[in-house]
Amino acid sequence: MPELFTVVTIDQALDRLLPYLAPLRRSEHVAVLDALGRSPAEALCAPVDLPTFARSAMDGFAVRAADTYGASESLPAYLALVGEVAMGRA
Repeated sequence: MPELFTVVTIDQALDRLLPYLAPLRRSEHVAVLDALGRSPAEALCAPVDLPTFARSAMDGFAVRAADTYGASESLPAYLALVGEVAMGRA
């Protein structure tokens, strides 16, 4: 498997890669309901923050995906509480 360790220059890599790239399609306007599964043609930015304040009053949990792997309704994952952050204290 020596080909895995063959180093090429940036120009050589581009010469190999560019023939496989297709030009981007033109963008089009579609209704919001027809946009499912599509990608925006440009970055989107909301005109206002929602909520308008910098914290949320909602409770929630942060977990690592690996800690919940294989968990289900019939086989729950039991997690240890390792910390708390009070509202407005983040």
